Amino acid sequence: MASNYTSNYGLCQWEPGDKVLRSEFNGDNAKLDAAIKAVDSRVDGKASNSALNSLKNTVNSLSTTIAGQGNTLEKKGNCQVVVSTYTGDGKNSRTHTFPKKPVMFFIIGECIMFVGYGSTWAKNHGISDYEIRTAWSGNSVTFSMNSASPDYSKHIANRSGVTYQMITLYDQEA
Repeated sequence: MASNYTSNYGLCQWEPGDKVLRSEFNGDNAKLDAAIKAVDSRVDGKASNSALNSLKNTVNSLSTTIAGQGNTLEKKGNCQVVVSTYTGDGKNSRTHTFPKKPVMFFIIGECIMFVGYGSTWAKNHGISDYEIRTAWSGNSVTFSMNSASPDYSKHIANRSGVTYQMITLYDQEA
């Protein structure tokens, strides 16, 4: 019978005067067999070096792609929104001057108008079927009518004494 045992697996360690029992020897072999099998299972479950290197290269490539897109993505959806009001003066043309080039703006009052920068016409939804001309000069736009109307001012959102809200979208990067 063993008088000492190993610290990790409890395998028998016989001293010169100890009697070796077959059951102890077989027990040690069973422990060794189980331990070796556990190591084999862990090694079999791990990828080869070439597979790991391939995965690492893929991850690095994706990281580079994502980092490269980061600058582009940071610019997407970033806009400055400014809400303001003005009171119509009743004239048959109306000029709006912006602090910088707008991407688009909306006018809300008796109607709803929306105009994109550089567009050559606008539509006043809710008031008229008339086409409203737009003339851009830098950061300013002037509205006018292309046909006779008894009251131009209402069609171009400029009726005297009426307060209009304007929502302006600016490119954050501009």
